[in-house]
Amino acid sequence: MEYIFSVEEATQKLFTRLSETTGWKYLKSQQCLKKTVRDLVFQINFFTSKWNISYERVEVSAEFKLWCKSYGKSSVNNVIAMMSYCPERCTSNGGAWYDISTEEKLLAAFDELDRKIQQTAGSLCAQFEQDYLRGVESLFREHFDEYRVYLDFIADKLGMSPAIREKAQEIYDSLSDDMRQQVLAYQNGARNSFWMINRSNLKYIVDNDLISLIPSN
Repeated sequence: MEYIFSVEEATQKLFTRLSETTGWKYLKSQQCLKKTVRDLVFQINFFTSKWNISYERVEVSAEFKLWCKSYGKSSVNNVIAMMSYCPERCTSNGGAWYDISTEEKLLAAFDELDRKIQQTAGSLCAQFEQDYLRGVESLFREHFDEYRVYLDFIADKLGMSPAIREKAQEIYDSLSDDMRQQVLAYQNGARNSFWMINRSNLKYIVDNDLISLIPSN
């Protein structure tokens, strides 16, 4: 029977290997990998399942977050892009969990995560290292929806260009009728939806008058 790792064994093996292949610093206390480029922090966060039991089952999930140090320390305000990594094959828990219980399963999870990280966060980081503004352009024009990019960061770095206004209009035009009614309610003082009281692209767009053709009633 194949040996099943303890939670500590499996997670440390996976995180250490990923740190070695990406070249990013592994912070054990935060259970993440980090790489800093000027005012940006590229970060891979790892999470362990509450159902993990040493020598029986070990599963982890991972996400990429890009945050800007000049926006403060709160993740509510400083995150400018993010994405989750989901396994290509279902695990016992399904969803976003990678099974790393055994050497074979851990190696498969490592191969998949390493490839995905290199193609996404790693590639983007390399672009920013080579040319910061071209990295911002790439984030805006090539990965905006995929990485759930915040428009305020793009505007801060590139200026309020026609392309940003076009993106704002595109976002508004894609809204459902219900969301458009929420926009009207927000303009009239409503603050009863999550996006109205928290940092969001829609709030930024409405607050900065980046959209047109909104009916007055």
